[in-house]
Amino acid sequence: MLDRRMVLAAMPALMIAGRASVAGAAKAGIPEQAGFQAELAPFWEQLAMLPSIREPAREAASDGICYMFTNKDCTVCQVVHQEFPQGFRRLEMRYIIYPWPGEPYRELNYLYRPETTLAEYRAYMGRRLTATSTSDSGAQADLVTAVAAEMAGQLVEGGSFGTPFFFHAVEETPGKLVFSAGDVLAMGPLLDRAA
Repeated sequence: MLDRRMVLAAMPALMIAGRASVAGAAKAGIPEQAGFQAELAPFWEQLAMLPSIREPAREAASDGICYMFTNKDCTVCQVVHQEFPQGFRRLEMRYIIYPWPGEPYRELNYLYRPETTLAEYRAYMGRRLTATSTSDSGAQADLVTAVAAEMAGQLVEGGSFGTPFFFHAVEETPGKLVFSAGDVLAMGPLLDRAA
């Protein structure tokens, strides 16, 4: 059986030029990860427990659901946010704010509310969010960190977690999801750049 840590160890190799088209990659998941479904699948339910900000696919036909761990202070996250300013055309995005050390819980808890809007998320990423929660609890941030640490420990060579990190699922056949995970380079075929 394959060690889960091997799943993302080969991420740079996933950038091979001439990969399948966006539609083909989305329908079948990232081809190079096809053998890791048993290792990736357990994380899907864990991700569903986390507070996320949802952005529906802008086209009726969806290429699945993609969770993205992100933070306003992450340089690469900022590049992704600017390169894909309207989200992803054929993906339902679920943004999870990954807490960076020292980030105030009141701001995080405001973003972790179920009713957080896309406008508030974009204000956060643009460092313009001024609203905060009354709660100083670190429980939600700890939950996000714990799930991310579990994923890193099981999937990432060296066990370290960095943002942005994506986890994608698409329904291959009714009731059967195909999973992919990785950084923005690995997930590139599924994403739509700004025109």
